[in-house]
Amino acid sequence: MRLPTLPRSDWFTIAAVALAAAMAAFVGMPVLGVFEHDVFFSLANAYRVSQGQIPHRDFASAWGPVFFLIQAGGLVISGMRPAGLAYANALFGAVVALWTYLAVRTRLRAVLACSLGIYSVLLVTAPFPLGFNPLAFSYAMAYNRYGYALLGIILVECGLQALQPTAGKRPGAGRAVSIGIAWALLAFLKVTYAMVALPFVLIWLWCAAGRGRRFAGLCAGFGIVALILLAYLRFDLADMFRDLAEAASGRGLTWRPWSIFSPAFLIESVPLLLLAAVATAGLGEPLAAGALPRPVRLWLFVLLTVSVGGFLLSTNHQAMSLPLDGFAAVVLLDGVLARRGKLDADPPGRPLAVFLSVLCFLPLTAMNAASLATAWWERHRGVETMAVRVASPRGASLIFGPVESSMTSESGGPAYAEVLNDGLELIRTRTEPGAGVTTIDMFNPFNYLLGRPSPRGGMAAAAYNYAFSDAAHPGGDRFFGDARYVLVRKYNKSAGDFAIENYHIQGLLRTYQPVLDRDFVPIQETTHWTLWRRK
Repeated sequence: MRLPTLPRSDWFTIAAVALAAAMAAFVGMPVLGVFEHDVFFSLANAYRVSQGQIPHRDFASAWGPVFFLIQAGGLVISGMRPAGLAYANALFGAVVALWTYLAVRTRLRAVLACSLGIYSVLLVTAPFPLGFNPLAFSYAMAYNRYGYALLGIILVECGLQALQPTAGKRPGAGRAVSIGIAWALLAFLKVTYAMVALPFVLIWLWCAAGRGRRFAGLCAGFGIVALILLAYLRFDLADMFRDLAEAASGRGLTWRPWSIFSPAFLIESVPLLLLAAVATAGLGEPLAAGALPRPVRLWLFVLLTVSVGGFLLSTNHQAMSLPLDGFAAVVLLDGVLARRGKLDADPPGRPLAVFLSVLCFLPLTAMNAASLATAWWERHRGVETMAVRVASPRGASLIFGPVESSMTSESGGPAYAEVLNDGLELIRTRTEPGAGVTTIDMFNPFNYLLGRPSPRGGMAAAAYNYAFSDAAHPGGDRFFGDARYVLVRKYNKSAGDFAIENYHIQGLLRTYQPVLDRDFVPIQETTHWTLWRRK
């Protein structure tokens, strides 16, 4: 059987993406070193979805269904093992990376197109939270990696169109459909990413002729995906908008707009701004009537990239790192290199442009690659640890490493594993087999760990002043749903609990204690938990 004839760049990209995805799948569930509790955001909610529960309808969620559906697919493939999260990341990373590459393979130099494909797959599959230590493994906030990768597709399309000469080739309708699909996935992944994608979409529509055809393609791509996902949600728009409004109320109380002016953000933004200055040097063209000069379009694109990166940095739980700069830098560099054929000598600033592009692109790429390679090596070697494991068949592979810093953990380390084991034993001894529980805690790991049906109700993440607030939150009946048992977390500083845990617990109790007292009765108390049963 002969392989299809493809350019070497295609084979190289396919091989690199496949290698990164295979490594990510092999890593499975690494030894967790930061935000360990956040692994249950994915496991518990994907488990709910695999049982047929629907976000917004059966449980409140500040996130759309896309992330949970992808993670649920990974769990099904893995036989409901925690390693399913790695399988989901590997599959999604490969799809998005090849999608990104196909979007640019005929418009960028081969090496740059390959670089974007590799950048995307590493962005999705690297096993650490963006902005933190790449060797402290965790799948916490992986939805942000998904969001940046999808937004990168829209950003690249916008940048290429912004740098296109006024009389250049009109973009095909297929690109418009691709942008619409990416935008719709963002809208049902995490709505803030869809919001910041809107200016890029408008620039893309504005910067060339044929707007009607491109707008129709955009609406077709967006509409098809949105219709499928809305059908999955049973067109329950009321609950979806209510969840998003409650999350907006809570997030507004802890939003950090001043982080845009942090030294880390300013330092990371400098190379891209300098690259924009180099890229605009000597850039000009005869203008059509009413057309914006290319230098103006380029700066508009770059300033928007920097502003969006800063905004997302301020809304995410993300200390540093601007993934969008890498996408933008590749587009700008290709524009500089494209001028070489029009001049007898190299274009002015070409070496500087390459250097600045590397500064924008390489640091995050290297961190993602180092994290994935190190996690793969540790899995290959079978590194042992003295940390406590979770005492359930599904949790046996969950290993909580020592807490590195209280600044980057809310529930973690061996102390958190002991909390989980204490709750598991309480449920086993005081509830009937097959009975699920709801928790008053940030996450609810127990139904997944015990393989029991998840009660309807609760929240995807009960993060106080993030997913809900005193002013806006699910009602008591919706929160407790059809749960027969409620497990209430007790803050215990002497046992190693973090103060931030008490912050979330007290926020939940202020909101739901009256309904808890009205409908439930306490039946057992341990060091870390109190078990309540419905009256």
